[in-house]
Amino acid sequence: MSKLTPKIYQFYLASNTIVPFIVSTVFFVTFLLTFEMFRILQLMSSDEASLGFVTGLMGDVAITLVPMAIPLSMFFSVIYSLGKLSGDSEYVALRAAGLEKFKILIPYVLVSFLVALNVFYLAQELVPNAHTRVRTKVKIISSASLIQGIKGGQFFTAIPNITIFPSRMDDETLELEDVFLHIYNPGQVLDKVIWANTGKILHDKNESTGIETFKLLLNNGNITSFSKGESDVEKILFEEYVLPISEKRFSYDPSTKEIMMDRKELKAFMDAGLEEAKKKNFDKKDFFNAKYEYWNRMNTPLLCMLLSFLGFGLGISGNRGKSKNPTGKALLFIIGYYVVFFSMVNVARSGSIPPWLAMLIPGAILFGFGVYYYRKLDWVS
Repeated sequence: MSKLTPKIYQFYLASNTIVPFIVSTVFFVTFLLTFEMFRILQLMSSDEASLGFVTGLMGDVAITLVPMAIPLSMFFSVIYSLGKLSGDSEYVALRAAGLEKFKILIPYVLVSFLVALNVFYLAQELVPNAHTRVRTKVKIISSASLIQGIKGGQFFTAIPNITIFPSRMDDETLELEDVFLHIYNPGQVLDKVIWANTGKILHDKNESTGIETFKLLLNNGNITSFSKGESDVEKILFEEYVLPISEKRFSYDPSTKEIMMDRKELKAFMDAGLEEAKKKNFDKKDFFNAKYEYWNRMNTPLLCMLLSFLGFGLGISGNRGKSKNPTGKALLFIIGYYVVFFSMVNVARSGSIPPWLAMLIPGAILFGFGVYYYRKLDWVS
């Protein structure tokens, strides 16, 4: 151990945290993603959503969950790494070689700092863009379709100047039987009545352009045209006829929310003040949410480092003395932190304290516990 150099043991300790961190991040993101699964599964059952579209949606949702998952994964990966280090008596060996606990802590501080730095930049740009894509895709799927409401044995009048009546309709293949259409225009005197033995709805909704088209492919029927107030009637027989019914362009631009703004946009929004926000159809709640989002993006990287520091003390003490359940303690700390955190946020929402202070208080409490467990690690020979 006399030849042990700082670079060797620091690299060894840091590397022991990387794999648990990656695995736990994937686990927590997947766990949080399950809360969105029911909604996503509903979208997958929709005829409007392709598998690739829904897969992309799930990927974007996963990106929005990463900042929430990383502090937790950092916490538990440090506890796991230090617990394994203690269980294999490597911590004892390092201390016996004359290393102070602070020097053993340094690699974990560096790793947590690098993670916090990446979380900060992730939250400023990538996550807001992912939120925008999620809301856009949800709006695409949830937009009312032109053909919504067409049923067999019912008159469909949702499209102006057109009445459609199919005797039967297959909801899966969109095939029709005994189709009747009445096409009229109040500005013109010519009306058309179309009847077809069978038909099929040709429906397309382009996700990239936002254009939806609705056509009818009719088979074995006739078109009867007549002028109002006149006796002339024109009748045309057909074997196959494609009738354009309607084309509609959807606006897929979602309404702007604070979670969709990058750092500069959030800062400009807050600096402009509440009155300016009201002019843009935002209310007092939206203005507070923007301030909350701004400071929460600052708080999340800090939380990574605080939990890493606390995990250092919990992980080692978990294998020494009477403390045998660091994971249970870790869960209690996580629950306690968020109870205090959201309690303080509610106080800030009432205007009693600023949002940054609401986030600083639970962080300070967490740091206090981290110092307490760190001080308990003084070497006992």
